[in-house]
Amino acid sequence: MAPTNILEKCLPDFGKELITEIEKFGIIKTFSTQDFIVKQGQLIRYLPIVLEGNVKAYSEEDGVQFLLYFIPPGSSCIFSFVHLFNQHPIDFSAIPEGQSTILLIPIDKAKEWLIRYPSFNNLIIAEFQKHYNDLLHTTKQIICYKLEDRLWEYLQTKAKISGTHEIAISHQSIADDLGTTREVISRLMKKIELDKKLIQDHRKIKLLIGDF
Repeated sequence: MAPTNILEKCLPDFGKELITEIEKFGIIKTFSTQDFIVKQGQLIRYLPIVLEGNVKAYSEEDGVQFLLYFIPPGSSCIFSFVHLFNQHPIDFSAIPEGQSTILLIPIDKAKEWLIRYPSFNNLIIAEFQKHYNDLLHTTKQIICYKLEDRLWEYLQTKAKISGTHEIAISHQSIADDLGTTREVISRLMKKIELDKKLIQDHRKIKLLIGDF
């Protein structure tokens, strides 16, 4: 797919003039699983927007990884946007969930387009609201929900963003995202399986209930 087509498909509200600007100054790059789009401790040079695939944003503290949110196609990492206006190292990382196509917008252009193009500004405001709600929900989960409930919601979210009721993921990866241990996740997964909500087959998990 040509750059123009993929940009117009994923960012239909941007308009021809802004799309032309993005084609001129933006970089479209394909990332594989576990490639860092942005990495904790580095400085932000680009504002990433997901064109194809899904991206996971997470933070790490004292060797413990914690999921922040997922970024679907047509969305940006709002934490990256926050860091456009300072030169401090970022406190999160973003990696693709499978091969993903990412638009990288240089920070000087992102700042310029915020003023020149209302559609670009609208995207940023919408992303602020969405990810604020995501983080608020995550905070409520940590405070109010049992880990088993968080795990089940996590699995449903993974199924929804991948568009399938079958998830290929290890217990260790789940544990990393939820900030716990593999042994705890394995125990809870077995309990959920006994409740007939899912079936496990090595590293594949098939959800038996839910709307995906």
